[in-house]
Amino acid sequence: MRVLEARFHSRSRADFVVVGHLVWTGRIERDPPHLRAAPSLEGEPSPTTMLSKVRYLVAATAPAPFERLQRLRSRFWSFVEVPPAMLKGGH
Repeated sequence: MRVLEARFHSRSRADFVVVGHLVWTGRIERDPPHLRAAPSLEGEPSPTTMLSKVRYLVAATAPAPFERLQRLRSRFWSFVEVPPAMLKGGH
């Protein structure tokens, strides 16, 4: 299992918001990821919009989103590989 953490960097904050986790349970070069929304989105004003943007970025970086998202140049978005244990329950 491989996991990328989707982070949104707002201009109004010094830190970032974890939007969710992209989880590959199969082969990253063939299988699409599953998006798991982060609990931290509950306090955000437009969580649905943020999740839609992550889905768009995954589609836009196909056929290799795992590698291409990590190289994405954006002042608002970053994607960082994290250990699967970071997910609640480790899966």
